Amino acid sequence: MISGHERRERERIRFSWPFWFGYDDYGEFHRGQIIDLNGSHVSFTIEKHCCPAVGHHLIVRFSYPLSKRNSFEMGSYTHWAEVVRVDSTKSHPQRVTMRLHRPIALEQAQTLPEEQLSQTA
Repeated sequence: MISGHERRERERIRFSWPFWFGYDDYGEFHRGQIIDLNGSHVSFTIEKHCCPAVGHHLIVRFSYPLSKRNSFEMGSYTHWAEVVRVDSTKSHPQRVTMRLHRPIALEQAQTLPEEQLSQTA
């Protein structure tokens, strides 16, 4: 059950795109599905047999929209992140939340006027 009380300080962007993570720079990557993102955290689902544990530091790679508007402008993130929460469920996918080691400046991109967004790309 999802609580109606929002605890996050930053607004989330909800979208559903691939999320990749691995345990080292040149090792195998596992694929999850992003649920939402803010400037410092990302949540995704992953099958139970591939689910990382809380406290693991992983290399992550994903793309994300720079604006909530219907726009094709994308940012990308490839860096380390730490698993801060795993919500176990009885169903197959697990929900994982990670803290990004290098925050993303989403707020700036979301508040720029449309004409400025096209000039920064």
